[in-house]
Amino acid sequence: MSKLTSINPANNEILGSVKIATKDEIMKTVAHVRQGFHIWKEVSLEKRGKILLKAAELIKKNAKVIAKQISLEMGKPLTEAEDEVSGTVTDIKNTVKIGLKVLQDEVLVPRTSWLKYEPVGVVALIKPWNFPLSVALNALVPALLAGNSVIFKPSEYVPLVTDMWVKLLWQAGVPADVLQVLHGRALVGQMLVASQIDMVSFTGSTAVGQEIADKCALRLIKFVLELGGSSPAIVCADADLEKAAEAIVRSRFLNCGQVCCAIKRVFVERKVSDKLIKLLSEKIKKLELGPLVSASQLKKFEQQITRGIIQGGRIIVGGRRMRDEKHIHGFYHEPTLMIHVNNKMEIMRQETFGPVLPVMEVESFDQALKLANDSDFGLTAAVFTKDKTKISRAGKELLAGSVYINTTFACPAGSPWTGLKKSGFGTEGGKHGIWEFVHKKHWYVQR
Repeated sequence: MSKLTSINPANNEILGSVKIATKDEIMKTVAHVRQGFHIWKEVSLEKRGKILLKAAELIKKNAKVIAKQISLEMGKPLTEAEDEVSGTVTDIKNTVKIGLKVLQDEVLVPRTSWLKYEPVGVVALIKPWNFPLSVALNALVPALLAGNSVIFKPSEYVPLVTDMWVKLLWQAGVPADVLQVLHGRALVGQMLVASQIDMVSFTGSTAVGQEIADKCALRLIKFVLELGGSSPAIVCADADLEKAAEAIVRSRFLNCGQVCCAIKRVFVERKVSDKLIKLLSEKIKKLELGPLVSASQLKKFEQQITRGIIQGGRIIVGGRRMRDEKHIHGFYHEPTLMIHVNNKMEIMRQETFGPVLPVMEVESFDQALKLANDSDFGLTAAVFTKDKTKISRAGKELLAGSVYINTTFACPAGSPWTGLKKSGFGTEGGKHGIWEFVHKKHWYVQR
């Protein structure tokens, strides 16, 4: 029996292990949850909502234990893990509240024409390690609320915390034949996508997302992809530089820089570039980060830093793996600030998952907009300015699923989450994210 071992990235110690699913087990699981689907879809929307709200309360009750396990398995600082758990509880409640409204039958013509929202069937969720609770449940909750059954394949780096919160959903009343977990590496995900499922919701790299899209297209089944990002921040000469620096550092180095929507490229007008870089340097030097998730992730990140230097970048803060006695056994890297970069360098064009912030000087807002859009990605973008004309242009011209003004992230209840270009396909969050998990069927009765 093959096992998957969970490693603590802070010290490289073994935390536990789980069984890796075989192809036969995957096929049996799909058949099993399909039987559960035919029962679950007949459960009233209101009852499904109550079960999921109960799950939210159980997660809240066990918040400290879940947060600690998140921190142990993927290295996130405990305070950030606690924020993830509390935010997830709020998101579940908001999703149920919205879903109870938008999944109701819609009358188009009284007594004649209706729009009904029917579940898709068996949904495969394949989700990453960087937010092992929130990203998973942002798709899982609307899928279950809409009446689907779900097979969840988590990242190989967070199997133990996954089992922990899935048990709480079962305890809340989600039937085991409606929600199942399959553990494993990439091969298990590939076999699951190739099985007789009805939909895939995936969060991860663009390369894997494209493979999934191809496989789903061949069978004409639904898919939602939340993929990579290389989000730009434009800092104009009239911006509040202190607030801009604070927001950019907070965004870039959250979760040790392992966030898809983090600011990964900064374009600052030359007039204020020295002031901004000084502020960024001061704030970055004060940071204390957790480890990267794995040895392989650390190695890949180190290679990206090295190529950035070879291509002309200059490091003025950090730049090295941490090898002192406290950090030597973990996967730690110094928070890093790089200048003298340009938009042709890999560090500015690839998605970089790790604690580095490249900053490029520009001559004007027009040049910054052009460079910000010169990317394969289009997840989020931020602009710091007090100029109303620039604010309006940023909203209209930046090619991103979300545009933020004088901040780097905002996701109020009901807001959609989507990516343009190679940053995704489809929507998560709000009513639009819920509707991804249903077929919209029109009923017409001639009287």
